[in-house]
Amino acid sequence: MKKLLLFLMVILLTGCWDVEELTEIGIVTAMAIDIDEESEEYQLTAIYLRPSAEDTYAPSQDEPFFTVSVTGRSMSELLSKTNYKIDRKGFYAHNKVVIVSEEVAKKGLLPLFETFQREQVVRSYVWLGVTKGTSASSVLKKQKNSIAKIPADFLSSLFDNADYQAVSFNLLKFYKQSLRQGQNPVLGVITLDQSEQSAEPNVRLYGGAAFSKDKLVGFMNNDETMAYNWITKNNDEGALTFPYEDDKYVTLNLSKMNSSIKPKVTNKTDISFTIEIKQQLEVAERQELKKAETRKELAKLVLELEKTVEKVIEGKVEQVITKAQEEFQSDIFGLGASLRNKYPKVWNKLKDNWGQEFSEAPYEVKVEVDIINSGLLQGSLHPNE
Repeated sequence: MKKLLLFLMVILLTGCWDVEELTEIGIVTAMAIDIDEESEEYQLTAIYLRPSAEDTYAPSQDEPFFTVSVTGRSMSELLSKTNYKIDRKGFYAHNKVVIVSEEVAKKGLLPLFETFQREQVVRSYVWLGVTKGTSASSVLKKQKNSIAKIPADFLSSLFDNADYQAVSFNLLKFYKQSLRQGQNPVLGVITLDQSEQSAEPNVRLYGGAAFSKDKLVGFMNNDETMAYNWITKNNDEGALTFPYEDDKYVTLNLSKMNSSIKPKVTNKTDISFTIEIKQQLEVAERQELKKAETRKELAKLVLELEKTVEKVIEGKVEQVITKAQEEFQSDIFGLGASLRNKYPKVWNKLKDNWGQEFSEAPYEVKVEVDIINSGLLQGSLHPNE
């Protein structure tokens, strides 16, 4: 009995051997990686929380965060050097975003992130983005267009709230697509947008950064990113605005979306693809004041609008596929993955030269649009005559 009691006391009174107290760690919430111009080494900039500034009983006047910047040849070296510059050891489990510059992305990200995966320093669900036209560290500064006090929360919310004009990719998804065969990743792009209304530029998530394996090969604009998301079902929220009759516009919200890639093989090695996109859209706004008087007239109006939208979507999809084939030579849509799943023997013959095969592969785009709540077209506001 005494032995059993002693055993239970040892089990119950023993704490976790690897517990780190909050007073002994420096919580990192965001990381930015650039190339240092002088040394040409990597430069890591990290945001650390300052909990005392958020204390509700005795808050300090300091900012609730501060940044630390170091240079080094590898990520392990960078993480180690940050510990020399502050009085606490870096703790990365609460990190929300990792932003890399265009120059870093062109060199390749997998060797740089190898320590993340090996030592599980940074969790795989963190958002991953690429800057365009600015350094990665510049977007970690407190922004004028930010409601959040901490830049990491602001950047994380940009990814959380992204619609299909932008791309939201976490670290795990980047690992999977850069390592798998038949599909390459696309990351969200962070830019500084200078407007006439603001003296300082605003940070925004806009467009997509196309990769070949783990290396950046080019950027996509708003329309191209939108079409990429339609093909891959990456983001399924957003609105489309189309010109319609006498310089008036109609806006449609995406309600449901589905897409599929169907490979076809003839003569054993001749491949082609059919990309089918189906969208259900809801009428959000129609500026046309003319009222459709009959159901027949309304049905004709809806049908014409559906055909117009189908042509617009088809054109945008063809535009981004052409760019991926001719400029990127990178299968960012997963055409190769669909071929591998349906025709594994054919894929095994083509996979070693898939970049070239993809750039020459013929394809067909089929779009089907269904506009619901069409009664709203009839109920547009119009003055009494």
